[in-house]
Amino acid sequence: MVNIGIITLSASYNCGSMLQSYALKEILKQYGNVEIINFSSDASHAMYDFVPNTLMEKMILNFKCHGIVNKLIQETKSYKDFQKDFLDIRGKEYFNKDLADIAEKYDVIVVGSDQVWNVCMTDFDEAFFCNWTNKKKVAYAPSLGGHDIRDSKDKDKYTSYINKFDYLSVREKTGKECLEDITKRNVVKVLDPTLLYGDDNWLKLAEKPLINGDYIFYYSWAYCYEELKNIVKKRSMETGLPVYVIDAHKWMNYSYKNYGFKLYEKSGPEAFLSLMANAKECFVESFHGMLFAYMFKRDFWLLDTHDSYNEIDARLRELIGLLHAEDRIVTIHGKNTIDFEKPFKYRDNMELHSMREISREYINEAIGK
Repeated sequence: MVNIGIITLSASYNCGSMLQSYALKEILKQYGNVEIINFSSDASHAMYDFVPNTLMEKMILNFKCHGIVNKLIQETKSYKDFQKDFLDIRGKEYFNKDLADIAEKYDVIVVGSDQVWNVCMTDFDEAFFCNWTNKKKVAYAPSLGGHDIRDSKDKDKYTSYINKFDYLSVREKTGKECLEDITKRNVVKVLDPTLLYGDDNWLKLAEKPLINGDYIFYYSWAYCYEELKNIVKKRSMETGLPVYVIDAHKWMNYSYKNYGFKLYEKSGPEAFLSLMANAKECFVESFHGMLFAYMFKRDFWLLDTHDSYNEIDARLRELIGLLHAEDRIVTIHGKNTIDFEKPFKYRDNMELHSMREISREYINEAIGK
């Protein structure tokens, strides 16, 4: 059996990052023994180590952060449990300097998906370019985020790393154009692995309803825009439905109670899946938030801070087109009246079917040989 090592954003306490990690691991199991490398970095720790250690630190943080320290602790536990139970991540944590020592364990290294090649990301690390191994290297759906490697001062170095990959793919059209330009190679555009894992498989993972009755689920990468929070608050007042949010660390600088929201006691991917799958309506501010709302066939709305469609992040804009969700965008300064009673029209998506076939063929070609 082939030994496959995946290096991705599995250390990020972010539902999308962990769920795409899980999906890729499950998809690759048919090709061999699969292991997600327990990779982390100082930058990642700085972003996600938000639970204090001493009693005094907890008291101070609890005062500053609207009394949510216990929920911060529960949130950390939820993500750690998912890493252990679903990603099979246990034991020693590896940093960039350690990776060369474990490279011999694997026959193939797969990097991706998510924004692993966003060189401007806070927790970006050159380890995601796999310069630490000479083994077979496969890129599956890495995203460059909203940035272009061609604009980086380290463009030549990154190009040399990327050209050492045996197989190249990318998640977005903009990334394909960039990589083909700098490498002079064909780069395949493939789907985020969450879209390959299968809607029914995700529904099985979504627990039974965590909330009695109808509710609105509001999921954001940060919950930092006042205007967007007020849009959801207004919709809650119109419908009489409570609004549930998750991830206590995103509310350290805001009080969810000011908007009438309810911070669910648990966080992490399992709570995310169940709250999304069983919501009456969903408001999302993230790539994977929109993906899962679509896969669960929810009535959803994408909240965005830009004035026009063309200003929206290229990653989201491309996904909106793929899902035919152009009429589900709510912007702060939107000129069109939004009919929140209008249901999303789900239909057979031939482009999505085609992209799934292309993505599976790429994996089979890159790893199945």
